[in-house]
Amino acid sequence: MTATPPQPPAPQVGSHPRKPITDPSSRSVWVLAGVAAAAIVGWIINMVAGFGFPQNAPVEWVYNAGISLDLIAVAIATGIGALLSIRPRPVSKARVFPWLGLGFGLVALVGWAIASGGMWDTLLFGGRGRYMVDVGGAFYLGAPWALGAIFSAYGYRKPAHPWHNAAAIAGIVLWALVLVGVLLSAVLYAADLTD
Repeated sequence: MTATPPQPPAPQVGSHPRKPITDPSSRSVWVLAGVAAAAIVGWIINMVAGFGFPQNAPVEWVYNAGISLDLIAVAIATGIGALLSIRPRPVSKARVFPWLGLGFGLVALVGWAIASGGMWDTLLFGGRGRYMVDVGGAFYLGAPWALGAIFSAYGYRKPAHPWHNAAAIAGIVLWALVLVGVLLSAVLYAADLTD
C-alpha cells in the first residue's frame, strides 16, 4: 500500500494572502471629518446662494449644481473615511495619496485662479464680474478639485513622514481656497453684485 501525500488545503473563494504591515500608521478621523464638515457647510452655503440666483439664468444654475455635486462627493468620501477611522486599523503609510492630493489641488487652484478675475474685479476695483466665468475653472476642473481634497484627507496619516503630512495639509488648504472663492462668487451673484 502506498500512502498518498497530504494535499494542501484549497484556498477559500475570495481570500488572498495579505502582506503584513511592517510600519503601521492610521488615518486621522479628525482630518477626514473636518474636510467632510467643510464640504457640507460649503454645500449648504452654495445651495442657499443658488436659491437667490435669477430665474432666467440656466447656465448659472447648472454651474451651481455641478459645484454642489463636487462638494457632496467630497463629503461622502471623507465622511465614510471618518466613520471607518473611528476604530482605527493599522494601514500602511501613505506615500502616494498626499502627493496626488497636492497635485490635483494645485491644478484646481490654478484653473480657478485663471478664471476668477471678475470676482477680484468686483471685490477690489468696483467692477462687475460674471459668475459663470468666475467659477468656470472650478466647474470644469471639478473632478481634480474633489479628488485633491479626498486624496489629501486620506493621505494624512499618524505617525507619518512629516513631508507626506505637509503635502496632505497643503492639498486640503488648496481645496479650501478654491471652495472659499467659489462660495464668494455664488454669494456675490445671489446679491446681484455680479452678472
